Amino acid sequence: MACTTALLWGILPILLKFGLKEFSIETVAWSRFAFAFIVLGVWLHMRGKVEVERKLPWLGVLGGAFLATNYYFMTAGIHLSGPSNAAVLIQLAPLLLVLVGVFAFGEGLTKRQLLGIAIAALGFLLFYKDNLQSSSDANNYSWAGINVVLAAVAWVAFMICQKILIPHHAPQVLNFIAYGVAGLVLLPFVEWAGFSQLSLGGFALLILLGLNTVFAYGALAEAVQRIPLTLISVITALNPLITLMGMKLLSTYFPGNLEPGEPSAMGYWGAFLAVTGVVTVVTQKATRKES
Repeated sequence: MACTTALLWGILPILLKFGLKEFSIETVAWSRFAFAFIVLGVWLHMRGKVEVERKLPWLGVLGGAFLATNYYFMTAGIHLSGPSNAAVLIQLAPLLLVLVGVFAFGEGLTKRQLLGIAIAALGFLLFYKDNLQSSSDANNYSWAGINVVLAAVAWVAFMICQKILIPHHAPQVLNFIAYGVAGLVLLPFVEWAGFSQLSLGGFALLILLGLNTVFAYGALAEAVQRIPLTLISVITALNPLITLMGMKLLSTYFPGNLEPGEPSAMGYWGAFLAVTGVVTVVTQKATRKES
């Protein structure tokens, strides 16, 4: 389950960048939710699990709003910069998740975790500086970074809602609720004109993005049920490596399809340090503070 999510999230920024060549940010994000909501609804109906409580859990509704926020800002970050940049900077999310455990649930940080945070901070700094220097529009790149940070905060909030609800609700039903709520949140902002000239390639791309959403979050929901929340964060640490590799292969064998946005050696080192730091933090079991 975890490997499936890691792979799908790794290629997702690349697919989104292609999608943004034909559709607006809001349209791409909404289309993913609409597709996932319909497909998951059919699947739940076939399994006889489509019945959702008449009174929706308020945390489920809130989680859907957070997921819509995450999708919007992540897609905006990719639009303003590129797949590799967003995939690396979103690694702030696992670190924020650990810090939530410290400040909200009384967990303490070990020395190894503090070291991991320092390594990750250095990595983010090197990666950000490298991309800022090579960017043709520094202001645009800075806004991209802000969007991805907001996406990370929203993702952490969504995961907390899911973790609280999982013991009392089926994970796929929670996803069904989240997709429906998120789709409603984004519905007023959809640019319908984009569908009037939909090409076969654009249609196929929307299907791929929808399937990515269904399978990635479906696998994640099952993982949440089985392993601790902080360990789930290890999944996201693999994403930028897959994205960077995918962009490298794309620029090598299919040049001209996307702006490569390839980092220099310092950028690659920054990405490596960021991932290493995040993995160090989330794989070390936190201690409990003394009361």
